[in-house]
Amino acid sequence: MAVAEKNNLSESTSSETNAAYKQVSDDLKSLRDDLKALRHDFTSLSESAAGDAKQRLKDGFESAEEQTREAFDSAASELQEIQLQAEKAVKKKPITAVAAALAIGYFIGGVVRR
Repeated sequence: MAVAEKNNLSESTSSETNAAYKQVSDDLKSLRDDLKALRHDFTSLSESAAGDAKQRLKDGFESAEEQTREAFDSAASELQEIQLQAEKAVKKKPITAVAAALAIGYFIGGVVRR
């Protein structure tokens, strides 16, 4: 009977080993699948975050461009108004305008010499 018990024990151990091997194999497959899904999720999240950051940056540039354009238009408008006022002043008092231009030229010349 000792031989029969050894065979039963051997078969029992062999089937337990096979079952354990299958369990470990299934666990590894499950782990691989989970890692693959995690990698896919991480890639999607990274792409989404990069896309969001790119869009925010683009929106910021567009906003800055619009503000710059508005400031430029405002400055150009003010310069045109100043030019019109200067032209009216020169037409109204040409001698005073020439005297002012000479005085400004003299002042700038003195500053440049130093």
